[in-house]
Amino acid sequence: MTAAIETFKIFVLRHGQSELNHENIFCGWIDAHLTQKGKDQASNTADLIKSYCDTHNVKLPEIGYTSRLVRTRETMEVILESLGKKGQFEVVSGLSTDLQNVPYPKIDSDDTDVIPVLQTWRLNERHYGSWQGQRKPNILKKYGDEQYMYIRRDYNGKPPRVDLNLEMIQESNDKGALTGYEFKEPNRHQKYHDEEVRNEQLPASESLAEVVKRMKPFLENIVLRFGKEQNQESCLLVAHGSSVRSILKDLENISDAAIKDVDIPNGIPLVLELNKADFKLVRSFYLDPESAKINAAKVRKEGFEKNP
Repeated sequence: MTAAIETFKIFVLRHGQSELNHENIFCGWIDAHLTQKGKDQASNTADLIKSYCDTHNVKLPEIGYTSRLVRTRETMEVILESLGKKGQFEVVSGLSTDLQNVPYPKIDSDDTDVIPVLQTWRLNERHYGSWQGQRKPNILKKYGDEQYMYIRRDYNGKPPRVDLNLEMIQESNDKGALTGYEFKEPNRHQKYHDEEVRNEQLPASESLAEVVKRMKPFLENIVLRFGKEQNQESCLLVAHGSSVRSILKDLENISDAAIKDVDIPNGIPLVLELNKADFKLVRSFYLDPESAKINAAKVRKEGFEKNP
């Protein structure tokens, strides 16, 4: 009889529906809050994770990871509350080489229901450049079907860069629409100050290839390293469509050509099982595969069809 493989499980999901998802707008690095539907999706995610853990005798996630964008934090907060947990949030910054030396976070409370949640810009959504804040049907009309889908889904497709001088003008002189510029990503230099001090190259537009490059050091040097060092059974990672696609491309070794056909639905948890012996992927599966299939198809059609 073959011995059972001991695995480390990453519960990974795209955040719940945000206000801009609902409006069919390219969100990128804009901070958009969850809708009520998004909060309900997060609560349902907690139910699915708890049911899976109870059924398979797996510990609930021992640590959490999110991007620096508010929609992932709100999703994490709802999930943890539904699981009877609380998060101690901490921003992880620094160059990729620094991440190898980041210690496992200490909890500032004796409450056993508190777990660490590390936040990083490396899990942020892809930066959609000048497309951020624009309605998808309008961009589709301007660029045409082929170019629209190439930039949205091809591994090397990349939107036009945004003018960060205009993007950030409201930091010192916020006049809103009076400036003639639609603000899309407020207060970058304040929010990501630590990263800029450390000379991180924060983007003004990104391809998926560039998202993979900035995500991978965090995945390897924080998520997987902590999993090994702490002998964890599971963790919870809440990110975005592009950062989840990047994780899948890396761990599942998806080709550059094939990744364009991968779409990530909002708020449906995916389990990535890694062999603890070598931390290679054993299998991946959604906890609600039927809903994942239906909603991934809807993601593919964004811009072509009006959101329900």
